Amino acid sequence: MIHLFFERLLKTFSGYFRKSELTVQGGYAEIWRIAWPLVILSASNTIMMLTNRVFLAWNSPEEIAAAMPAGQMFFTLMAFFLITTGFTATIVAQFHGANDRVGCVRAAWNGFYFGAMVAALLMFALPAGGSWIIMHNGHSAGIAQYEREYFVAMAPCAGFTCMETAFLSFFTGRGKTMLVAAVKVAGCLVCVPLNYILIFGKLGLPPLGILGGGLANSFANLFTMLTAITLFLCVKQSEYPTREHRRFHWEFVKKLVFFGAPAGLQTFIRNAAFAIVVMMIGNLGDEALAATSIALTINMLGNMPMIGLLDATSVITGQYIGRRKLNVANRIAGRSLRLLFVWMLTASLFYIFAPELLIRLFSSHNASSTGMNFEQVTANVISILHWAVIFNLLDGTRFITMGSLRGAGDTRIPLLIGMATSWLIQIPGTILLVYVIHATVSEVWMLITFYIFIDAALMLWRRGTGAWRRIKVIELPAAGGDGDEKSEAAVC
Repeated sequence: MIHLFFERLLKTFSGYFRKSELTVQGGYAEIWRIAWPLVILSASNTIMMLTNRVFLAWNSPEEIAAAMPAGQMFFTLMAFFLITTGFTATIVAQFHGANDRVGCVRAAWNGFYFGAMVAALLMFALPAGGSWIIMHNGHSAGIAQYEREYFVAMAPCAGFTCMETAFLSFFTGRGKTMLVAAVKVAGCLVCVPLNYILIFGKLGLPPLGILGGGLANSFANLFTMLTAITLFLCVKQSEYPTREHRRFHWEFVKKLVFFGAPAGLQTFIRNAAFAIVVMMIGNLGDEALAATSIALTINMLGNMPMIGLLDATSVITGQYIGRRKLNVANRIAGRSLRLLFVWMLTASLFYIFAPELLIRLFSSHNASSTGMNFEQVTANVISILHWAVIFNLLDGTRFITMGSLRGAGDTRIPLLIGMATSWLIQIPGTILLVYVIHATVSEVWMLITFYIFIDAALMLWRRGTGAWRRIKVIELPAAGGDGDEKSEAAVC
């Protein structure tokens, strides 16, 4: 019923687009059909994180200051494995485009096996490694203790998420994104009340503060993992025999490692650099760190559709490559980007004209007893949000372009681009600003905006070379001929 409602809603607003763009392959309607459930998925993740941070801010400004660096470092340390496992969606998309149903099932199972191996590794390595980094990050003892509690409590999320991702990729890669969104919305409905109960100590439980926030996330991820496994095993077996073809196939794991690992490493390197930047910002003072945490949490709303449209761009690109319709695949990114820009420009109006309304969500009831200057925090947040107007558009450009390349299996050159820009521009520049010049937090974000501009420009250059057209992720049927290519070109 919900799916039909949104289909009718889409038709109602179809007059805003040219008719030809709705009827041609790869048009706005097709992108939006797959993207909007992924946007809802992204919105659910944003709501979970936003409420978690708001509750922590109400509890104390130190806890909100600790949540961002700890959360950023957590995602950084698991990003390589998560994104590598998530490349299962691209493999499924190309098998789906080639109408190979058994290939879709085998890809999902072997993605799960990879995720399970990752979960076993991270169960021990993540808490130990993360705790060591936190205790040596140079933050004040009180902030560092909160960071460690939050990080260790969230550690189980890594394994749960990697295993869940493989099974959800079976649906995402086939364009069945509504089901994936429903799973994440259900997870959100579990996570939000759990955060409230565990952080503040409701229903007879003791208040756990930031530790409770981390535990709530872990319980919610366990729930979504079990739900994803159940849905995968319960699909119609005459169409997709998911209870069969469970055998381990090394060739699928090799594809994940060969194509997915560079994408995972790119995300790891980029997020590692950003996590280090956030930690260095902490050396500008607790107010600067709290402002960065609040501003980035608010900005989750500004770039909320970005990950959903990235995934949709990757999936649709992969599907059309599987059908050998490369010209259709080529135009997906531009249209996804236009859809994303509409949202980001709307969010920018709030950043420019009414930032205080958003900042009030994070006013702590205990701020006066902690010694933190919340007026300075507010001024820093406003400055960061003004820079966000620019860097969101640049970030959206590089993310959508990256999704297009990832859908084609072009992950190695983007990895080199990410390494160069993160570690040759962002990190050295931040060290110079924080430790040598003793710059303001606004000047650090000016540097971050410049870094994103260079990264986005290089991603666009890579896509413009057309090298992605020659990459083979799976064995594809023969091309349809020159006539098909010409007819595709006519509607681009």
